[in-house]
Amino acid sequence: MHKAGCGVMRILTLVGLVCLAACHTGGGGAAGANEPAKPPGKIRVVFKHQPMWGEPEPFRQLLAGFSQENPDIDLVTEVLPNASDAVHQYFLTSLEGKTREYDVFIADVVWVPEFARAGWIADISDTFPPDGVKRDFLPGPAEAVTVEGKTYALPWYVDAGLLYYRTDLVPRAPKTFDELVQFAKAAKQKDPSLYGYVWQGRQYEGLVCDTYEAIWGFGGESMQGKRVTVDTKEARAALTYERKLFTEGISPPSVTSAGEEEARRTFQDGKAVFMRNWPYAWGEAQKPDSPIKGKVGFTTLPTVNGEPGHGALGGWQLALNAFTPSWRREAAVKFMKYMTSKKAEVALAIHYGRNPSRKDAYKDEGLRKEAPFIVDLLPVLENAKPRPVTPYYGMLSDVLQSEFSAVVSGIRTPESALDRAQKFLDHVTQGGS
Repeated sequence: MHKAGCGVMRILTLVGLVCLAACHTGGGGAAGANEPAKPPGKIRVVFKHQPMWGEPEPFRQLLAGFSQENPDIDLVTEVLPNASDAVHQYFLTSLEGKTREYDVFIADVVWVPEFARAGWIADISDTFPPDGVKRDFLPGPAEAVTVEGKTYALPWYVDAGLLYYRTDLVPRAPKTFDELVQFAKAAKQKDPSLYGYVWQGRQYEGLVCDTYEAIWGFGGESMQGKRVTVDTKEARAALTYERKLFTEGISPPSVTSAGEEEARRTFQDGKAVFMRNWPYAWGEAQKPDSPIKGKVGFTTLPTVNGEPGHGALGGWQLALNAFTPSWRREAAVKFMKYMTSKKAEVALAIHYGRNPSRKDAYKDEGLRKEAPFIVDLLPVLENAKPRPVTPYYGMLSDVLQSEFSAVVSGIRTPESALDRAQKFLDHVTQGGS
């Protein structure tokens, strides 16, 4: 699930993580350079991950299975907060300090190019060649962990944007942008209190995801070669469409300040016909006390020509700390292989709703029986696309958030906003060179 936290608690979390990282920034360079000698006894591997949420026992059993298969490895797990930006800052600080305090860690899909360029995560192509990753994992996640032809992480579990719709209010799932508008208007004519379409329009990363989905829906791409391109006719069409959702009354003004949860609550309260959100919202909509339980369908996002749309790729990867001593690397890689195996991914899907990144997991009979919704998600996940795969993504996203927000709020035209954004992107990335 992709959510942006805020407020005092988030700030305190960030400050605490930075302090913790400062304490963990030991000296030394990359693995092999003045690394400490191997101590006697078991090889200690430290895994940093975010909370699973839910009953902890299945996750403990999964980890225990690795320990039983590898009695010579002492596996230590350490839980991070759930706030993505705070975790990102923690890794920035500790890895900049060349820490060796942990070996395997989770990385958001957009962090991999940034960390690879900085030399903070290890090239694991020797064990996981790109061709093998592309063969075993879904296309979007495989692309996201491959940087300049080398593998820098392993996909762990995956997320993607999708369209939810009220099955009792529309004749079928819309395939095109025009159909979405048409169906929403028809439903609103019957019940004027309804909103047509709620989505993530606030100035934050969610808006970037939603807008790229619209750009792809109009036939655009995130990049041309190594250049991040947004000043295109497809992007202008996408932002024009998003703005028209407000001017034609399909999306309420509140969407310009909405994130995932605001959209979900509005939709789940029965107040909207359509919603763009992540897969987590399905489970919430099906809870016993949900007003829309049994009245919701989901599908790929609409496009201009009716072809299945591309949802923005989300999810988490497993990366290897580049400063892990060479004598710990083999053990750490074993753990990465175990945690991205079919067995592990199916267990995480059944018990924690984590959508597998491995292709073969979706053929598992246990998963089909215990979590049919996840299996049904496969077409959405197969069609997911990553946001621009660039080491500069963090800086670019800040500008895109601002410019996209200015358009949906009616402050700037698509032409003006995209021209401004493109100039900044080219300046930062030197045109992709």
